Amino acid sequence: MNGGSGAAQPVGSLDAALAHALDLVDGQPSLALEQAAEILKTVPGHPIATLVVGMAQRRLGDTSAALAILEPLSRSQPHAAAVHYEYGLALGAARHGEAAVKALRRAVELSPALPGAWRALADHLTAMGDPVGADAAFARHIKTATRDPRLLRPAAALCDNDIPLAEALLREHLREHPTDVAAIRMFAEVAARLGRYQDAENLLTRCLELAPGFVEARAHYATVLNRQNRPTEALAQVDQLLA
Repeated sequence: MNGGSGAAQPVGSLDAALAHALDLVDGQPSLALEQAAEILKTVPGHPIATLVVGMAQRRLGDTSAALAILEPLSRSQPHAAAVHYEYGLALGAARHGEAAVKALRRAVELSPALPGAWRALADHLTAMGDPVGADAAFARHIKTATRDPRLLRPAAALCDNDIPLAEALLREHLREHPTDVAAIRMFAEVAARLGRYQDAENLLTRCLELAPGFVEARAHYATVLNRQNRPTEALAQVDQLLA
């Protein structure tokens, strides 16, 4: 793969070309779009290449074009979780909240281990005034996010006590995913280790607003309050954990 060139590079086999396009789609969506278009010239209608086109168009801000690709693809690939996930994200970007929820529910029905889909679903349910549904979706997000490869590096940095690296990685992640409660809790841990207890408290407050049932975050919140010599408030959080 040549990620620094100005044009998509030819890749030998179809599998390698698809992997190349998928590898480009987050960081260089224009090149991913070029690569997928080249594949589709050779293999018209290839579902993965078509999916990459839709993914790249959404990331480039062309939501209408993305929907024009992903809507028929979701009908022709009814059992492909990744297709319904991307379709749901595109619908959300187009402010079609109810349709986005339907697509995202289908995605997690097909593949429950999709942390991004659970998080997006929770965001939509929150916006639609369904706090119970949102909390349930956030809870599933928390469970699946522990396997999210994007959080493995900051988690490893925390374990190694490499706080500057953990902080940098989590800041970058939260810029892209501001409602990722697992990442918010980890960021609060960074703040607490640095003695910035007010920052940790603010982060955990936000975390629990998004996911009131996040037990680990509430336990950490109680600890942070106690370290600020606020035992009565800390005990109130412990009472909620024991309720």
